Amino acid sequence: MGVSDRGWSRTGRFGIRRGGLGRCNRGRPPMTSEFHRIASGHRIGAPMHPSRRLLLSHLIFRAPEIAPTSGIVSTPPDGDIELTWPVVADRARRLGTALRGLGVDAGDAVATLAFNDHRHLEAYLAVPCLGAAIHPVNTRWSDDEIVSVLSRTRDRVMLVDAELAGRVESLLPRCPWIDHLIGLGWSPPPFEGVTPHQHERLLAESTPMIGWPDLEETTTMALCSTSGTTGGPKTVAYTHRSTCLHTMALGLTDCMRLSGRDTLLAIVPMFHAMGWCLPYAAAMLGSRLVLPHRDLSAPRILDLVSQHAVTTAAAVPTIWNTVLAALDAEPERWDVSSLDRIVSGGAAPTASLIRGFRDRHGIEVIHSWGMTEINPVGTMSPAVTTREEADMDPDRRLDHQSVAGRPLPGLSLDLEDDDGRPVPHDGRSTGRLLVSGWWVADGYLHDHPEAGRFREDGRLETGDVSSIDDRGRMTIRDREKDLVKSGGEWISSLELDRAIGDLPGVLSAAVVARPDDTWGERPVVFVTLDPDATLDLETLRAALAPGFQTWQMPDSLHPLPAMPLTSTGKIDKKVLRAKVLAMTSSGTKPGDLA
Repeated sequence: MGVSDRGWSRTGRFGIRRGGLGRCNRGRPPMTSEFHRIASGHRIGAPMHPSRRLLLSHLIFRAPEIAPTSGIVSTPPDGDIELTWPVVADRARRLGTALRGLGVDAGDAVATLAFNDHRHLEAYLAVPCLGAAIHPVNTRWSDDEIVSVLSRTRDRVMLVDAELAGRVESLLPRCPWIDHLIGLGWSPPPFEGVTPHQHERLLAESTPMIGWPDLEETTTMALCSTSGTTGGPKTVAYTHRSTCLHTMALGLTDCMRLSGRDTLLAIVPMFHAMGWCLPYAAAMLGSRLVLPHRDLSAPRILDLVSQHAVTTAAAVPTIWNTVLAALDAEPERWDVSSLDRIVSGGAAPTASLIRGFRDRHGIEVIHSWGMTEINPVGTMSPAVTTREEADMDPDRRLDHQSVAGRPLPGLSLDLEDDDGRPVPHDGRSTGRLLVSGWWVADGYLHDHPEAGRFREDGRLETGDVSSIDDRGRMTIRDREKDLVKSGGEWISSLELDRAIGDLPGVLSAAVVARPDDTWGERPVVFVTLDPDATLDLETLRAALAPGFQTWQMPDSLHPLPAMPLTSTGKIDKKVLRAKVLAMTSSGTKPGDLA
């Protein structure tokens, strides 16, 4: 675009020719015109008016206005409670006033050690809108892991669920920076140097905050930490801007089709990557929100679906495997006719899981991929998003429902080889997966050995090996750390996981590498089976033969009574690798490892 010495271009920014107002205004407006006065007041770089900023306070208090009769169902142990969205907003505003009274200000961190309920939701709404950062702490972590994270983030206030009250006594002496402890559903006793508060009493003694502070949209609204497998904990900051954009994307048709008509069961823990921001999406859209608290067993989940006519829900595949098994075992016990679709993230669902929900219960499974470092949802794979997919046979759709799917608008995915060269998007070629876009974090808050994953060009190395097809659908082929290198060739443990997990009678499967003097590494598989099922190595290899070469197949099979899980419900391959190393060093026979 050529710019003259007077600052006018022959063709404007949006392709409008000089003069900018079409045929009725062929000449340049005079310098003294009203047009010029208004334009001069909106120069690029001028401060943005607060009403135009992407702030959560503009987004998550929408439900009380558009859906005042809708609300939430919270199910803590001290009794189920239903609250309308206006009541939720009022309680959040009271909490905001209370926290301000405790000295919480912009830039402070407020930790929560809690489950999914109305009290935790109120903190989700209030803390960021004050300009502080909410910091949900994983309830499944050990004290050492929690202290390691909090020693870096230095949270001044901590909200703790009644079910976790017993952990406070051992944590507080190791966290001298905590000034205030707020009991959610309980009254904390006095602790040296810490002022105790009871949540409901704080709300009763506070008036609703009338107006939230005007913030910059780049203000940190949340801290999300992972314990980290190497180099200590990793913490990233989510901003108001990134979270607003991410939350709005969750409401898109091509994502999970969430709307104000839905009743959403938020199974994903709110301490895990902000619960995938689903609480914010419900508050934005006016969806009815069901919060299950601590008990995430299959019967409890199905009870909630049946009792509250849930239309959509989100969880990890290990949860959905147990739910499907319970439904199949007692098909008449629960009414799930309201349940239209479920989102499965954290690992790829098997084709048998997708088919089982679809064919036997009429429920669509949407696979999602994401990372804590990207706020966290990156892709979705609904059954149908294009005309082409609408014309497909339902069984053909399984091919793309079981992959990670397309990136949400605002994100871009790239592949590169070991030399940094682009990898074609042909659905077959694999490479290192890179992600960039509107809600990708800038980096880790504290020094970490993996900080180099955040590149200067804005792209993040995800640690995944992937392929992308000519329709933009991405498939995770493996984690770089989980690949098995045998005889100089790479074997995808994830593809074996999926194939074995799809076999009859297999509840879960995980392949890891075993050191081998001849080949370098060889694949080993761990499985959990239905109570009446059996599986031996010969049968397994025969079942895998149509899709895998002999050298790609596992050398040994180890049935386990239960699969080790991480704190977020994923299969913990670190534990399995440790078992294999122990077996290798001790000479344990394959069948003795369980």
